[in-house]
Amino acid sequence: MPHLLIRGVSPEQIRSISKPLVAELASHCQCPPDHILLECLHTTACYDGEIVPSYPFVEINWFERGQSVRDQAAECIDRHVRSLGIAEVEVAFRTYEANSYYANGIKLSVNGELQALQAENQRLKDELNKARKALQSNQTNSNSYMSSKLYDALRE
Repeated sequence: MPHLLIRGVSPEQIRSISKPLVAELASHCQCPPDHILLECLHTTACYDGEIVPSYPFVEINWFERGQSVRDQAAECIDRHVRSLGIAEVEVAFRTYEANSYYANGIKLSVNGELQALQAENQRLKDELNKARKALQSNQTNSNSYMSSKLYDALRE
C-alpha cells in the first residue's frame, strides 16, 4: 500500500515513469517499493453522445500517513504524470482504516497487535530514558570515586 488506480493515461506511458515514480513514492511513504501498486484502468468516457478520451485521474488508496506525506505524494504523482506531456491530472486519496481492512480473511486492527507493540515500544523507551539518567548521574558523581555511603561516613 499505497495502491494507485490510474485512468486516462495509457499503460505504456505509466510503464515509462513507473520506476522513478515508485522509487520516489516509496521514499515519501517510508515503505518498500514493492508495497506500491500501479494499476492502469481501461475506461471509456462518453460525452454528448460521443466517446471521448478519459480525463487523467489518479486515485490513491492507502492507510493515512498525514498531510505532509499526502502533499508530497500528490506533488510527486502530478509531476511524473505531467512529465509525459499531459497538461492536467487530478489526484485524490481514499483512506483505509485498519479495522475495516482484511488480508486473507484476517482483519488488520489498530486495536490489537499494533497497540500492543506500541505499548511495548513505549515501555522500552521509558526504560532507556531511566538508564540514561542513571548513567548521567553516575558520570556526574564518578569524579569522587567513592560510594555515597563511604562519602557520608567520612563526612561525619
